[in-house]
Amino acid sequence: MLNALAIIFHLVAINIWVGGMFFIIIVLGKVVSTLEEPTQHAFWQHTLKRFFYWVWLAVIGLLGTGIGMIFYRFGDLAITPWYILVMASFGISMVVIFMVIYFVFYRNFEREFNAGNIEGSCYQLRMIRRLGIVNMVLGFCVVVVIGGSPYLL
Repeated sequence: MLNALAIIFHLVAINIWVGGMFFIIIVLGKVVSTLEEPTQHAFWQHTLKRFFYWVWLAVIGLLGTGIGMIFYRFGDLAITPWYILVMASFGISMVVIFMVIYFVFYRNFEREFNAGNIEGSCYQLRMIRRLGIVNMVLGFCVVVVIGGSPYLL
């Protein structure tokens, strides 16, 4: 029962994170680009603040449930199936990239935006978007590996 709840929470968290990235990058990015630059930056400041709150919750939940499920189900990493280790590696990579996005580029974006430096905040947003695309692709890879590997082997 506990393992089933962990899997459900894990799937919900990955959907919030990867689905949120898809929506922000693919859908929202195009719409927001039609706004005036200062309005765009204010929009992104508010949107990313709210989104990153949910990403932090997802990251904490994913790491906790992921590590817990590996050791609950398999006992240790030595007998864990390769596709789960690949998924975990992608997931840890995503967390590291998110931390770079958050602690470097997002904080710099807020600093530049609050100082009124539109050019500086544009650069930070571009970096957030580029790394967000990398994370989104890694997230899709996680879904493919974990969803397909057990059935393809």
